[in-house]
Amino acid sequence: MKKSIEFVKATALGGLVAIVPLAVLVAMVASAVPVLVEIAGILGEFLPFGPLTNLLIAALGGLALLVALMLTFGVPAWPARSGMQKLPLIFVLLLAGGMVVDIIKPGRIAVTLTTIAAIVVVALWLGWPQLTSGDTEILLLLTSASLLALTSLYGLAAAQPDGANRSAMNVLAALGLAGASFNAGSLALFQVALALAAAVGGFALWNWPKPRLPFAATGISVGGLGCFAVALLLLLLTQIRPWMLLPLPLIFAADAVARRLPVPARFRRTTIEPLYIAAIGLIPAVMVVLLAQIPTSSDDLYYR
Repeated sequence: MKKSIEFVKATALGGLVAIVPLAVLVAMVASAVPVLVEIAGILGEFLPFGPLTNLLIAALGGLALLVALMLTFGVPAWPARSGMQKLPLIFVLLLAGGMVVDIIKPGRIAVTLTTIAAIVVVALWLGWPQLTSGDTEILLLLTSASLLALTSLYGLAAAQPDGANRSAMNVLAALGLAGASFNAGSLALFQVALALAAAVGGFALWNWPKPRLPFAATGISVGGLGCFAVALLLLLLTQIRPWMLLPLPLIFAADAVARRLPVPARFRRTTIEPLYIAAIGLIPAVMVVLLAQIPTSSDDLYYR
């Protein structure tokens, strides 16, 4: 009981210390993205939106996220050894890879193989310390987490690219991970997940209620695979158990359900569907946060 009280006090104190930089971080990302996109939109009145313009605008959210991470945690160390040192570098690679896919526009098979390769690389790089230490269970964990990530990304890619459908699911997944990170006592992962939600949320607000830009490969790479990286670090470095995150992939099925729901005649489907997705996806997101509150015993590898 005494240990529990001390843990609550320490968590509360840490939360108070993090409030100011976290508030600045979220405000910066959430406000900067729509403002920059608004500027690009004004320019688009004179120079009509083309593939290159759409790509640059979609990359703004990823760039804002990277800037926020560097302002919060500093410039990533190289060579990166810990999971938290690797995370910003992973976001850089995901942003660059997504932009390349959006530029060359490969076929479906090539995109699928590239996605699988990206999942494997992220999983192996983050889980390498445990793999080399002889942990026999880590391979099963990485494999199952990668399969669930592939399923989630399929649901994200199958959603309507125009409008806020994809970004709404991504925001809910990031918020669920933020709540799980806070319950796990990892304020660093909490800030990363919240910044990811804010960056994708800025793009979602720009595309709702009127669709303006597609949430294409760059958004899926940074948002979807970014959530996978954060979730994997939660499993590897904290007391979070895999079953606590099992409701998370259900968020990416919200679009398939929303498409089958009726829409009032006076509203556009692109306006109502993101609201349906928010209501449906909120349930598994809250489930993840609640499950993460269940106490477990574990050796915390957070600072390893």
